[in-house]
Amino acid sequence: MDHINIFNKFKCLIVLSFFACNTNNIKIGNAYQLGKVPDSIVHVTRQDPFLNNLNVSFPDLPGHDDLIFDNKNQIAFASGMDGWIWKLDFKTKSAEAWVKTPVNPAGLQFSNKSNESILACASRLGGEKYDTTSEVGLYEINIKNKSVTPLVLRLPKLESTEFETVYPESKRPTYSLPNLNEKNGRPFSLCNDLTVSKDGNRIYISEPFESTNAAMGSGAVPEAIGLYPHGKLWMFDRKRNTVSLVMNGFTFVDGIIIADHTTSKEESVIITETTKFRIIKAYINGKEEGKFEVLFENLPGLADGLERDSKGRIWVGIIKPRSGLINFVHNNPWIKPLLLSIPQKVLPIAKKTGILLLDPSGKNALYYVMHDGSKIKDISVVVPNLDTLYFPTFDKSSKGLFSIQTTSLMLGE
Repeated sequence: MDHINIFNKFKCLIVLSFFACNTNNIKIGNAYQLGKVPDSIVHVTRQDPFLNNLNVSFPDLPGHDDLIFDNKNQIAFASGMDGWIWKLDFKTKSAEAWVKTPVNPAGLQFSNKSNESILACASRLGGEKYDTTSEVGLYEINIKNKSVTPLVLRLPKLESTEFETVYPESKRPTYSLPNLNEKNGRPFSLCNDLTVSKDGNRIYISEPFESTNAAMGSGAVPEAIGLYPHGKLWMFDRKRNTVSLVMNGFTFVDGIIIADHTTSKEESVIITETTKFRIIKAYINGKEEGKFEVLFENLPGLADGLERDSKGRIWVGIIKPRSGLINFVHNNPWIKPLLLSIPQKVLPIAKKTGILLLDPSGKNALYYVMHDGSKIKDISVVVPNLDTLYFPTFDKSSKGLFSIQTTSLMLGE
């Protein structure tokens, strides 16, 4: 659809909303021109495997954001959109709402190799109501006794934003968590995803944007339109009980993995800048520290969560496709205040969702497919486990655990 047709489609809505523009004061970024989808992704686009190869198990499981496996005990845990962490027992084929977090659970990781506890990012979900004591942040759940312990609920107030900055370790702004209070600190806006160092001491946490009314799902749509670069990556040091700012001034920092676990200290991380349609590698230690490189830009959709498989390849959940409308809007930010005043239910929402596979370096595309949404919606991340790929779906109406045998995708070696 060309720019003129897009404008005409929304002309009436724009005129009606002229006097009610951006009432929530969403920050709006500069014009951003999206180009064509990289040829390397186009060349590995395949036929839709979801139409004929999708398996559904655990029918009681609601829509969920993330999934982790304990293969030794044949169980898994999913962060449900109903506010519960669900426990899936593959021996008994049963699912139970296991632990309820203060706000909705999102990204999950085991705290260490012993799988004794779970780390969970937890945030408000758009459209839900929470009491004032329900705090956003990083929590730890003891698997044996189900106790829920807050680890990071407050972050430092920053005097200014440094755009697209990766801090070398020696210059990283670092704050003692016990010393943060109402004067020098603020509540965690949106705790989205996390990854854990090999020794379990350092936890990297993504905060897509900073806002007092931040929420996942529908609550993030205005920020996706605004495209303002105030996303951050934080690092919680368990031994020192400190939180450090690792990356600042990026756009909707979402999924994260450590790029290389072979070194004693993490030298780089890979993140998705979801609403900017980019995947970034940031060098946080070592010879290249303080730099970053764009691994992919102009992605065909909104890249969400990241996971590695046993071969080191990187799986990317493409929660929604990129549209001609969003291309036009980001290149013409003058229209955004008007668009932000339109009720979300009026905005066109695509049903399609997809997956992308990258090689271990993250620089080469190996496989890409976009599904029409008839079998599964809103794939937030692809979770490889043994010989199966699992697809958490961030959709309230969803029921069940969705999966495909890896061999069905005919990926080759």
